[in-house]
Amino acid sequence: MATNLNIEQPSSSAAVPLLNRRMAMALLGLMVLVGGLAGIIRLFAGLGRTTALIDAYPWGIWIGFDFTLIAFAGAGFTMAGLVHVLHQHKYHDAVRPAILAGLAGYVAVLLLLVLDLGRPDRFYHFIFFWNIHSPLFEISWCVLLYTTVLLLEVSPFLLERINRPVSEKLLRVSHGIMPVVAVVGVTLSSLHQSTLGTLYLNMPHRLHALWYSPALPVLFFVSSIMAGLCLATLAYGGASYVLRRPAKRAIVDGLLRLAGWLALIYLALKLGDLLVSGELALIWSAGAYSAWWWLEMSLGLILPLALLFIPALRRRPWTPVVAPLLLLFGVMMNRFNATMFGQILQPEVSYSPHLLEWLSTIGIIGAAVMAWLLGVRFLAIFEQKKAAHE
Repeated sequence: MATNLNIEQPSSSAAVPLLNRRMAMALLGLMVLVGGLAGIIRLFAGLGRTTALIDAYPWGIWIGFDFTLIAFAGAGFTMAGLVHVLHQHKYHDAVRPAILAGLAGYVAVLLLLVLDLGRPDRFYHFIFFWNIHSPLFEISWCVLLYTTVLLLEVSPFLLERINRPVSEKLLRVSHGIMPVVAVVGVTLSSLHQSTLGTLYLNMPHRLHALWYSPALPVLFFVSSIMAGLCLATLAYGGASYVLRRPAKRAIVDGLLRLAGWLALIYLALKLGDLLVSGELALIWSAGAYSAWWWLEMSLGLILPLALLFIPALRRRPWTPVVAPLLLLFGVMMNRFNATMFGQILQPEVSYSPHLLEWLSTIGIIGAAVMAWLLGVRFLAIFEQKKAAHE
């Protein structure tokens, strides 16, 4: 797919107004403060008094955002696999912003999980009490181990900022083991990204046929790679903007091109699955379920595909931002449809998130964004020394 994207290139003298930076950080800080207080209240008051969850509706927005953020945080393993495993070194500059975004996303997921657990004081039980027949057992171990991998991958960002003999030795070691760490990270992330889809295979009676499929592990895995490429594109552009350096057009074009092809594959898998299962007619005849499906597919897949594949739209200067945002919206809608809107429940059952659920979620997301911005600002987010292959 040929691309002629017009990327806005900030000049070396362009600067984000200091006042705007401070206002943005102040707003994020306020979100974190309010969200932290809401989270503390939830932990001490319990689920019953701080959420609108019931036995018939045990999954709420915390799980929806968990599944969404895990998919978005696929930026880390996607870029590590693309550069360190597939040796696509032309995307090297986009790796570190993506890995940092992946780490922020996974830490946010862990915090949301602590809030969602009925007994958060027992969060560590899966380490000592093994249930090898449960998909959640594999997911829990993979998330824990992959978060550790992300910390190892981020360590050079800090070490390159420290001019000490010890840090230089550690830096040489970290660079030496990074290919192995990247392979381990890609393996772990691939396992749990797909196993998240496996969770739903246990509930064919609960999930509507528009989303239930034996191919859910494949669909979740493919969509996580697509989401990872989109977030990696935005993270690279955002880091370049914050650090006042021009984004390389070839990197943005290439990542968007890959995301576009993954989106086409994902669309083909989604429609092909409904066609093979004989459920394709449901996209028109399932009432509210059809409406949710079309919202996911039209805004989150078909429209961004048009932006990426129609030359006149592809050349618009806003396409490199709008197209990945729409694809990310589509992945978010898919996770929320599978977790909430696509669940078959009794007509009298309803769920409207409690205020504390919203505040704690917004606070955790705000903390992840703030941590990423601070990391971009104060860590070596773009390597100081050119890689040997460049």
